Amino acid sequence: MKDGRLVCAYGYRAEPYGIRAKVSTNDGESWSAEIRLRDDGLNWDLGYPRMVQRPDGKLVTAYYYAKAQRPHRFIGATIWAPACPN
Repeated sequence: MKDGRLVCAYGYRAEPYGIRAKVSTNDGESWSAEIRLRDDGLNWDLGYPRMVQRPDGKLVTAYYYAKAQRPHRFIGATIWAPACPN
């Protein structure tokens, strides 16, 4: 991120299926608790996230996904902002 933090997003392939992320403030030596971007995945066939930071500082995380209400695979995205470090 612009402020030097590292952010890693990944598909969580156990129940509840979804997309999660972690943040590091020390170049990857340690990582935050998991951040649930979403946890409504249909099954384990999800993930492959890609992420960019917008000019306003928010992150756009795009991924391959399906959910019960929309069982056909699609490319989804979550726009979010990790909490600022203390």
